[in-house]
Parts: sequence; structure tokens; C-alpha cells
Amino acid sequence: MAEPYFSIEYRAQVNLCPLAEGESVPDAERLENEIPAPFKLISEVTRIDTHNARLLRNLDEHASDLVEIINLQSRKIDLVLSYVLAHEDEAHERHHTLTLGGGGFTFMSPTPWVDGALLRFKLFLPELSVAIYGYGQIAAQSEPYHYRCDFSALREQDRDALIRASLQLQAKQLKARAERRAQRDDSISS
Repeated sequence: MAEPYFSIEYRAQVNLCPLAEGESVPDAERLENEIPAPFKLISEVTRIDTHNARLLRNLDEHASDLVEIINLQSRKIDLVLSYVLAHEDEAHERHHTLTLGGGGFTFMSPTPWVDGALLRFKLFLPELSVAIYGYGQIAAQSEPYHYRCDFSALREQDRDALIRASLQLQAKQLKARAERRAQRDDSISS
């Protein structure tokens, strides 16, 4: 499932909780019912923000004050949601991603994970107003203590939000790399 999606190097906070014996990955309806309210809320806010951004692009230059007001209101909501989501973070389950994309993420863990193990995850990208709740399956990597988590149950709107976030992060990384290259070229030519 991870193959059709690209991944980027990015350190994001993720909670990982192995499934108990006898526990299974839920179907779409059960997943929807068990997603904590803050995750559903941020997903809806992100959807609305994306829709608003499309509408705002169609306004002419005279609407810049309106755009600024809307962006500030959105930022206030994002701050409140980040605070609410912080209460969903379990310190004893906390890890950090090495890479992430629409099909899954990689991470390091000092605790060994069994290849093929199923887990529940909470992925947090507060700077992009994305928080995702879902299930995945562990795939051990060739390096010790490196693992891949392939998504096995995830709402499509959350996958779409993660893909958009990955593209935004990639664009930022590419811009930063181009700026570093330009600075390096400037210093060489000086």
C-alpha cells in the first residue's frame, strides 16, 4: 500500500500503540466511530480551510484585508485545536517519523517491533493543521531499530490531507534547498 505514494524526510510526532491479542483492524464504519473527536474536528477545519483558500484565490487584489482577517481567524482556530490535540498525545507511546507519505511512515524505536505487527497510530503535524488517527502494519527495515508502518485503515480524507501536507512540506524543502544553492553560488562568485 505504501508503494503508490511518495514519501518525504520529515520528523513528525506519532503515537504508536500495538493492538492487543484478539484485537483487529476495524472496517471503515468502526474506524469512523472510534476516531477521537479532536481528530475529526481538525480534519473538518482543514477541509474548510482548503475550500476557503480556493475561494480566496479567486478574489482580486482589493480583498487583501479580508484575506488577512480570514487567515488570522484560521490561525486562532488552529492554535486552539493544537492545544486540544496535545491532550491526545500519550508520552509513553511517542515516537518520531523519519519519513512520511500517503502510504505510511518510517520511524526508529529503541523498543523492538515484530514484523507484521498491527498497531493504532496518532500522527501529529500541528504546523500544517493535520492530525490523523488510523491503523497500520509494521515492516522491519534492514537497519536495526528502523521500521516502516504501512497504513491499513485510514479515512480517505485523512490520506488526502496527509498527501497535501507532504506536498507542502516538499515544496518548502525544495525552496530552502534552492535558496541555499543560490547563496552558495553567490558566495562563490563574490
